[in-house]
Amino acid sequence: MTVAFALLLASAAAAGVAPARAADSRGLPLPTNSTAASSTSRYGKISFQSSSDGNVTRATFSNPPINLVDAFVVSDLFDFLHSLQPAPNKTTAKVVVFDSANPDWFLGHYDLHNIQLPFTQTKADIFNQVIDCTRYLLNTTSTAFIAEINGRSIGLGQELSIQMDMRFAGPNARASSFENSIGLAAAAGGQPFLGPVIGRARAMEYLLGAKAIDGPTGERLGLFNTYYDTAEKLKTQVSELAERIALFPQHSLNDTKVTLNLLNPTIESLDDQLARFIPLMNLPEDQEIIAKFLDVSGNQTDTPFELDLPDSSVQAVRDGVYL
Repeated sequence: MTVAFALLLASAAAAGVAPARAADSRGLPLPTNSTAASSTSRYGKISFQSSSDGNVTRATFSNPPINLVDAFVVSDLFDFLHSLQPAPNKTTAKVVVFDSANPDWFLGHYDLHNIQLPFTQTKADIFNQVIDCTRYLLNTTSTAFIAEINGRSIGLGQELSIQMDMRFAGPNARASSFENSIGLAAAAGGQPFLGPVIGRARAMEYLLGAKAIDGPTGERLGLFNTYYDTAEKLKTQVSELAERIALFPQHSLNDTKVTLNLLNPTIESLDDQLARFIPLMNLPEDQEIIAKFLDVSGNQTDTPFELDLPDSSVQAVRDGVYL
């Protein structure tokens, strides 16, 4: 069992909470009876459109108003990624393109209400599924994941997208991890992934400074493979790349991903990061900041505060709003 899982389950046990489900030696949940994704996910937060041969799937996030990564998005993403895990006599899409139905948001930040919750079964389940999603993104070598980003990718949304195999940006793309401004940290892979992608010093600049990265800057830094100045170009070029990749045998795609995945941070480093994060969310100071954040953000709705993240949160620190 991984360090982070052990800490999470120990916290749950201390609060009288049972583990969400059994895990294998890698920290991944043991297989259940989940099946391949239908056209719409269980909670309707992700819809799916597959090519006629099943080799390419578009997975579209839709959780109005800001594509908040709440329990329903996490559950739908977990179910989908679980459906892509290999099994005998099973075929899966060679390429999955993640996009969004919201022109302003690719994926929003984590639902801070869950940070506020006492350690209940609900909280344990959601945290475990977030961890599982990051593990599945890293361990799925039979499918190439592409993020087609033409909106805000903030907080956990940025962390999930940076763990995908490729990221392409449109004119509305804006990525950031604002967690330092509220006393937390990018704990779902955002820190160990950003460093290798854009370099340690620049990762320090954007993480510690809670700064946003637009499309052209992200392309220059290597966060985005390519920036396109129109949404149409973005979708056309990403679709063409996905169809090109899907021409090739899955076993060769798998071998390439296995090799290049050696460049990823280790599971142990991700667990160490999460283990450091878990105590932070229970600090009284951080709980007070989160309560104020929920207030000034209009309860995480489509307000000017949310639209201007991370700068609005930095300004709230300057103005003494949080404390």
